[in-house]
Amino acid sequence: MKVQLALTALLVISWGLALAYDGDGQPGCKTQAELEISVFRNNWDPTSYWKCETLNQPAVEIKCPSETGFMDSLKNCVNWEKWEWEIPVEPISEADQDE
Repeated sequence: MKVQLALTALLVISWGLALAYDGDGQPGCKTQAELEISVFRNNWDPTSYWKCETLNQPAVEIKCPSETGFMDSLKNCVNWEKWEWEIPVEPISEADQDE
């Protein structure tokens, strides 16, 4: 019984990890909604964020001021004492990858 429970737990965890978004979060800025939201978390660097400035142009990376990290829920850079890790979210559209 314990083996079945352990295998089930392992399967659930593996499934969750397989479905987790692992991109850098850079939006393609292909929708009006992205321009209105404007700023998005950089999933690979908590000291920077993405900003949509022009429709159909990939977002540009902007660095937070020294001693701060970007919090997506606040759409702002905050002191490290206030910063909390948040689950990465896939952008509405993604930037086209160079081939």
